[in-house]
Amino acid sequence: MKFPQQHITKLTLTTTKYIVMGVVFIIGVIGGVLSILMTKLTDTKEIAKTRGTSVESKIPPKNTNQRNNFEYPDRSVKE
Repeated sequence: MKFPQQHITKLTLTTTKYIVMGVVFIIGVIGGVLSILMTKLTDTKEIAKTRGTSVESKIPPKNTNQRNNFEYPDRSVKE
């Protein structure tokens, strides 16, 4: 019995498709696992490009006129 050429072509295409999908899936899984491991193992320090302000740094400078909400000199501030 002779197997038709069309069936051989269809079988070859489906086999190739599943092999390629399997290889791509395995590479994707390995890449994801490696990515997770690298983020766990490496030291991830966040570098801030802006200065953080704290309560200590909010001391008003001396020799300046303090003004209130109405733009008048604030008399409650002792100089």
